[in-house]
Amino acid sequence: MQLKKIAIALALAGSTIAAGSANAAVIDLGFVLDRSGSVGSGNWTSVTSGLANALAVIPTAGPNQYRIAVSSFATTASVDVLPVILTAGNLAGIQASINAIAFTNGNTCIQCGTTALTNAYIADGGLSSSSLMNISTDGVPNIGETNGTTLRNSLTASGWDSISAEAIGNFNLSFLQALVSPNPGVTTNDPNALPNPLVQGFVLTVANFDDYGPAIAAKVQNIVDLPEPGSVALLGVALAGIAGLRRKQAS
Repeated sequence: MQLKKIAIALALAGSTIAAGSANAAVIDLGFVLDRSGSVGSGNWTSVTSGLANALAVIPTAGPNQYRIAVSSFATTASVDVLPVILTAGNLAGIQASINAIAFTNGNTCIQCGTTALTNAYIADGGLSSSSLMNISTDGVPNIGETNGTTLRNSLTASGWDSISAEAIGNFNLSFLQALVSPNPGVTTNDPNALPNPLVQGFVLTVANFDDYGPAIAAKVQNIVDLPEPGSVALLGVALAGIAGLRRKQAS
């Protein structure tokens, strides 16, 4: 009898997950790009082309929709791509907009870029139930927020479920390690073996700007390969129920 109940519970969990998978989920993917003076105009082209090309791995058909937005920052920030659902029809236009972002030089205000991106999503109706922010930078802030923990708390309070970063070059990672969420995060140099960003915040170290394109493409691929939003949680609830049933039967 106990095995029969367990089998029924697993079947119900599977049917619930399958039913949920049929419903489209909107997943927010926000990108924040550092265009401060230390990046340099030549390297900036590698950043914009790398991100633009990486968007091509995002599926434009299927149960999930991806709402894309891009901000960039130096001393101040701009929103260069307003939040928009990525489709086969607008992909080329979004890529062109990213490639057209001008390098401006200036200081490093990561807070400016993350705030601008957040405000853009809020103005577009708010963040979805699955929202991931990606920050690409080669330095630590020398203007604006200098405490990564404080900025992380502000961003997660605004609704971001995940914050991860690419640290390009060789410098002190303490600010980014404090900024990523869920925290504590991890640091890795392998773009092909990344944790689930909704479970583990992380800093991906990238040796140089030439390596940024392959790294961001692998990272975006990792995101779109994640389990459907909610399916893991539903399965966890089902398994917890099964564990409770076993304890009850044993008592």
